[in-house]
Amino acid sequence: MNQARLSFRISTVLAAALMLGAADPGNVAGTFLVGKTDAKLAHVRATRVALDDKGKSGYAILLSTRPAEGDISAWRTGEPSERGSFIYLMLEKNGAVWVAELGHSGAKAGRFGVLSEVSMDGFRVEGNRLSGRLKTAGEQEFSDDRYSIDLTFDVPLEGGQ
Repeated sequence: MNQARLSFRISTVLAAALMLGAADPGNVAGTFLVGKTDAKLAHVRATRVALDDKGKSGYAILLSTRPAEGDISAWRTGEPSERGSFIYLMLEKNGAVWVAELGHSGAKAGRFGVLSEVSMDGFRVEGNRLSGRLKTAGEQEFSDDRYSIDLTFDVPLEGGQ
């Protein structure tokens, strides 16, 4: 095989690998239950964000039943009847929960915000990846809905480092 052909093949393989890495959808596993119905969250996206107008930075994470396109912050005020079930989080740099908006298609409340009811374990940012475990301390109650969360996720941060 001549040098030009070998270089072309190597370049093609590297380009394909980079494209696959850029398209890494991340993964989410576990449950988000309202009553006895699991939301079956299957998609996750994460990005760096400003948490306040003073420049405090952190992360926004969207875990959802449907793929999300565009700006994930729009899900923060979304309704599960339109978007499907989701959890939208804003986390401080150390993983502390700043905002948690929950939307479950089985919830009477539809979308609701909580804070102290959810916590993050094993939160890590390594290179351009973010991972952790979001959970509640057993079953919680909001309005007339009883819910529990135990989810792990691993996702590339959008927009680089």
